[in-house]
Amino acid sequence: MSTREDQVFDAVVRRIAAGGYIDDVPASRLAPLRPAPPAAVVEAEELAGRPLPSLLRRLYLEVGNGGFGPGYGLLGLRDGHRTGGLDALTGLQGGVLTLCEWGCGISSELNLADGRIWGCDPNPAPDGVSCTFPQQMTIVDWFAKWVGGTLYQPWLLQDLATGEWRGATDAEYVEMIEEAFGPSARED
Repeated sequence: MSTREDQVFDAVVRRIAAGGYIDDVPASRLAPLRPAPPAAVVEAEELAGRPLPSLLRRLYLEVGNGGFGPGYGLLGLRDGHRTGGLDALTGLQGGVLTLCEWGCGISSELNLADGRIWGCDPNPAPDGVSCTFPQQMTIVDWFAKWVGGTLYQPWLLQDLATGEWRGATDAEYVEMIEEAFGPSARED
C-alpha cells in the first residue's frame, strides 16, 4: 500500500513527464532535469544540521536538482537550478530552506526544524511587521497542492476586521485574482 508521500511523489513525476513542469513556462523552453548528486544532499543536510524531509530528499535525488515546481521552480542544491543567483542553500545555515521564488521578492520557504512551509512577501509589510508567515502545510501538502493546481504564491495582507498582518487564505487569493482578472483567470 502506498503512502500519501508516495502518491505525491508519483503525481510530481507524472506532471513532469507531461511537460510544462515550471508554472507558466512552455515545455519547449525547459531544460532536461538532472538529479542532484548524493553529495549535494549530504551537504545540505550538514548545513541544516538535520535531514531533509524524505519527499524532498527523494525528489532531489531521483527527479531533479530543482528546476520544476511552482513559481520559478524548486531551487536546486549545489550546482542545481538557480533563480536570480540563489540556490536552496542560500541561508540554509539558519535551518530554513528556500524552496522557490515567485517574483517581486516573494518566496516559499521550509523550516526544517518543524517541517512547516512559510511564505515571505516583503512587498506590503510596513516597518515592524514580519514579512514571513506560516502557510499551515508540510512539504507533502505543498507539492500535492502544486500538482493539483491549488498552490498559490504567498501573499501578505492586512486583515480588514482585525488590522493584523497575516498570510492570505486560498479563498482570499482566489477572490483577489478573480477581482483583478475575472473568473476565468485561474483556469488560464
